[in-house]
Amino acid sequence: MQKLKKFILQQSSEPGFTLIELILTILLIGIFTAIAMIRTQTGLTNIQEQIAIDQITSDIDLARSMAFAKHETIKIVFDTSNESYTIYTDASGTFTTISDFPNSDNGVISFNSPMLNSVDIEDVDFGDVVNELKFLPLGELYSGGTINLNTKEISIETVSGKWSVE
Repeated sequence: MQKLKKFILQQSSEPGFTLIELILTILLIGIFTAIAMIRTQTGLTNIQEQIAIDQITSDIDLARSMAFAKHETIKIVFDTSNESYTIYTDASGTFTTISDFPNSDNGVISFNSPMLNSVDIEDVDFGDVVNELKFLPLGELYSGGTINLNTKEISIETVSGKWSVE
C-alpha cells in the first residue's frame, strides 16, 4: 500500500497538462474566437451601413444646395441592382452627369467597393418616379419618398427635401 501511495504522489507532483486539459483549452479558445468574429462582423456591417447613410444624406443636401445655387434641376437616380446612384444636372435642357460631383466616379457613387460590400440599397420609392430624386431650380423636392438600406430607411419630405433616418 505504501508503494501505491508513493506512486500516486509521484504522478500528481509532475508539472504539465493532461491531454484532456489541452483539448478543453483549445475548444474554449475556438468558441471565444467564433463569438468574437460574429460580433465583429455585425459591428462592421452596422458601421458600413452608417457610412452609406451619411454618404447618401450628405449627397441629398448637396444636390438640393446645387439646385438652389445654380438655379437648375438636379436629380439623383438610384440603381438598386448595382448598389449605386448617379447625379445629373439639367443645365443645358438635357440631363447630363455631374462628372466632378464630390466622392463620385464620374458622377456615380457606388457601394460595390470592398469597404461597403455589406450595404444593400433594397428599395427606392419616390412616388410616380420610382428611382429618381429630383430637386427643382429653387431647391424644392419634386416628390418625397424613401430609400431602404439593409435595416434602415431614409425618408425624404416632399417640397422641403428634409430627410430622417428610421
